[in-house]
Amino acid sequence: MTAVHPIRLRFSNAYLLVGDHRPVLIDTGSRGDSRAIRAACTAAGVELRDLALILHTHVHSDHFGNTADLAATAKCPVSYHPNDCVLAEQAHNGRLQGVGVRGRILSRLLSNLPFQSCRVDIEASEGLRLDEFGVPAAVLHTPGHTAGSISVLMDSGDAIVGDILMGGYAGGAVLPSRPNFHYFADNLPLAMDSLDRVLRVSSGRLFVGHGGPVSHAAALRWRASRAYTGEPSKDVSSRNRTSNPLFKNPGGPSSEPQR
Repeated sequence: MTAVHPIRLRFSNAYLLVGDHRPVLIDTGSRGDSRAIRAACTAAGVELRDLALILHTHVHSDHFGNTADLAATAKCPVSYHPNDCVLAEQAHNGRLQGVGVRGRILSRLLSNLPFQSCRVDIEASEGLRLDEFGVPAAVLHTPGHTAGSISVLMDSGDAIVGDILMGGYAGGAVLPSRPNFHYFADNLPLAMDSLDRVLRVSSGRLFVGHGGPVSHAAALRWRASRAYTGEPSKDVSSRNRTSNPLFKNPGGPSSEPQR
């Protein structure tokens, strides 16, 4: 049985997965969160050198901010999807596409925010199993927030979904268990397609990048009441869907991982 330890950081969540073997860290917060992550690991009885893998739901400054530092101490491999390698190499967020008024405002503040680059050791591609790293789970490619966003589907039915969904408001500080759109999406229709896919293959809690966790039932109700009609995507123009070669398949990956 794998225990999911949420690590509440200043602007986002990281997750420590502790199973029967070595633990896995998912995401590393914003620059300056390293001490909090180290303390959370210690509280869970884990030393950084025990980590089998540092895995990323996506590459943005609030999820990748301490990866180089922590990986150097842990001496473990770093993993993220190859479609986010461009972001990792350029070492900044690029231009963030805002969803809604708040997203448009925040995009002016957070676009191009820098972070320290860190090379990928293991590509977190569709279907990658994490058993050899101590966690019975599989990687789903769930693009939309970024081209390389992934979710981690655990054999228990729970899933860690990154930023294809947000819990609550004010970055997850208010009503954190209520599903909501994230502030940014490179391709919002694709992000919603990815969320629908996660909901089809999961059955438990959804651990999100901000706020949460969100229950599977609550996420299903939210999606049913917000069938995509075009309103949120006024912030995501058709240019974003067609100009990026990584988004050639608007329906996202079609194959399901082996459970």
